[in-house]
Amino acid sequence: MIKLLTLALLVPCVSIALPVKKGENFKVQIHGEYIIKSNGEKSIMNVKRVLGKNLFLVKANSIKSLSMFEHASPNYAYYGEYKDVMKSTKNPNTPNDADFSSQFHHQMIKTTSAWGVTKGSKEIVIAVTDNEFQLDHTDLQTTWYKNKNEIPDNGIDDDNNGYIDDVTGYDFIGQDNDVDSTEEPTHGTHVSGTISATVNNSIGGSGVAPNIRVMPLRWYGIERRWTSAIVAEAYHYAVDNGAKIISTSYNIDFFAEDEVYLDAVQYAKDNDVLIFNSAGNSGELDPKRGSVKDVILVCSVQSADDGDHDIKSRFSNYGKEIDICAPGDPVYAPIQGGSWSTGPQNKYGELSGTSMAAPIAASVAALIWSVNPNFTAADVRQRLYESADNIDAKNSKYIGTLGAGRVNAFTAVK
Repeated sequence: MIKLLTLALLVPCVSIALPVKKGENFKVQIHGEYIIKSNGEKSIMNVKRVLGKNLFLVKANSIKSLSMFEHASPNYAYYGEYKDVMKSTKNPNTPNDADFSSQFHHQMIKTTSAWGVTKGSKEIVIAVTDNEFQLDHTDLQTTWYKNKNEIPDNGIDDDNNGYIDDVTGYDFIGQDNDVDSTEEPTHGTHVSGTISATVNNSIGGSGVAPNIRVMPLRWYGIERRWTSAIVAEAYHYAVDNGAKIISTSYNIDFFAEDEVYLDAVQYAKDNDVLIFNSAGNSGELDPKRGSVKDVILVCSVQSADDGDHDIKSRFSNYGKEIDICAPGDPVYAPIQGGSWSTGPQNKYGELSGTSMAAPIAASVAALIWSVNPNFTAADVRQRLYESADNIDAKNSKYIGTLGAGRVNAFTAVK
């Protein structure tokens, strides 16, 4: 049994005020903080936070002083321009949802035909790592994962997983169970609705896999810096609490050489969990994130109407390590109606970016897993690629750099 000695109070990581130039991304080691893995019976001193099974954030004078443990890495704070979303100003299986016709991406990937086979299984959970989640949005009331082993609001860690009252996900920025944040721009709400907004409720639109569940994990926000420890803890939580898929719509280029992040990705792989990530919005060939082989990178194609669909979005990164494409330019889905909003809490809008493409690809994977529950993660990944539509004819300049093609939900499940 591992002993935790002098357990510190859970306080925000140190914020380092540094100037950030437009387009600049960089990381800074947080002084005296390290992340260690330990599977043995060693006593661990100065633990700041337990990040997951056998994973700890600790205080130490140097990395050399931690040589007795299986692995030790610095904890980094990440700085940079937020670039993974662009917002526009437009606010027999066909559902009655009022704005379904505004969701052209469903036509592209043949969602309604796929729904003749499955709308997804509630046993399949997609963990969304993002900045805010409007839990009370009218069109998301069937969307959220619920931890059945936790009693709401009793201040007790009923299931002994290390998190108090984590009934509907967890906030790793605020270190509590409140994943909503009306001070953050709408992003996580849109991603979640793209995956699993309620179908056939006469309002808004619908998610691609409306019967699956979304686990909201808040890991980015104004309270403190984005760090290696936060990312690792969020991924470990997702895996340990039953997610089959993780959908991340964030710039991970500067994580490509972070051993803590790479170890978290490996942890997901070892537990048969798929990770989808946005390819990025810099219009760049071969972004750094392409070196992370076990993450499915999703590029964006145009999806406004039948006239120009499937053309690579001008902003989308591309390259030989891109895995697949999905509609992302634009996508109509629920958005946050926060404290700044004077209207009802059921707002909708269009966002464009690879941030929108990644959850669509993740949703198709969830549909595949729903009809093939015995599939491994590798099986799901292979079916996703094999069932994609070839879009080379519309992208002659990008042949060989758009992965397997554009996802097709019907072909994937039929």
